[in-house]
Amino acid sequence: MSIILVLGAHSSVVTGVSPEWFSVLNWLFDGSLGVRFFFVISGFLITWLMFVEQERTGRVNLREFYVRRALRILPVYYAYLAVLLALQLLTQFRLSALSWLGNITFTTNFLSASWANGHLWSLAQEEQFYFVWPTLFRLTRAFRRVSTAAFILAAPMVLCPMVRIMNYLHVLPSLLSRGRGFISCDSIAIGCASAIIFARRRAAIREIVSAHGSLVATLGATLILVPYVFTGRYLLGAITVPLGQTSQAVGFSILILQSVSDPGFVLYRPLSWRWMSEVGVLSYSFYIWQQLFCTNPSEFGFARHWWMTFPGWLVPVVVVGLLSYYCLERPLFRLRARFRSW
Repeated sequence: MSIILVLGAHSSVVTGVSPEWFSVLNWLFDGSLGVRFFFVISGFLITWLMFVEQERTGRVNLREFYVRRALRILPVYYAYLAVLLALQLLTQFRLSALSWLGNITFTTNFLSASWANGHLWSLAQEEQFYFVWPTLFRLTRAFRRVSTAAFILAAPMVLCPMVRIMNYLHVLPSLLSRGRGFISCDSIAIGCASAIIFARRRAAIREIVSAHGSLVATLGATLILVPYVFTGRYLLGAITVPLGQTSQAVGFSILILQSVSDPGFVLYRPLSWRWMSEVGVLSYSFYIWQQLFCTNPSEFGFARHWWMTFPGWLVPVVVVGLLSYYCLERPLFRLRARFRSW
């Protein structure tokens, strides 16, 4: 669902899209919402895996954690950067030195970027959060002290709405206003918090979703859709600017908790369809490579080709994503398994 939102949103800016299609795609697909869903899922999964490791082994092995993350994220990430470098050397495409610094150091969310590497801001934000959160999780024993975990995760939940207000008012310091900074870190924190809730109150959550399934699903969907509609209509900006993203992250967390507690609920059965599962597995690959093909061909000095115009651009996204996953990413899974001692 997340990657479909991103691909749909980027289709609205691809060369060759008609005004009619632009209006439809712009309304139906919110790429930023898709990225926030990624953030919530990532926060939930990483925190849940740390809880499982803590329960099984009595500790969280940070070395193994970071090696596994590096083997999953870095190969395809740097392969994409290598392609950008080749394009810069062989075509008229150009990235500034500042952009390259951001790419290499995972600080694109603070430094300037072009469209071709603009999507890397989300990976930068995730990496920065994961660099801090697992270490704090272990050092503060947050797996045992829920109050400590709540205090740590409350910081981005409080600060991010304030940053969004300052960004809206154009009063952020230049370093923060140049990129996206920590503007959506509360979504990751909410995902982390939902994993803690699930670990500590699993039986209670299952009882609630079993007894009030429709009500829980409606609540989650409402928290997502109301800010979506209001933001699209430029209504209640004083509320939606600081808290709209927070509301959507909370709503999505509710749906995640319900889906893992009651996967047979009618709303979540399609998520078990084979093609949906495959798209989910490939979503990181698609996300990394899709930006190349929705970039205006003129940036590379290319003529308009069907594979970089709407809707043909989706074909190379799927093909390159499949090649990336099966030829580059999947072969490393066995190596990653060596760094999982539980």
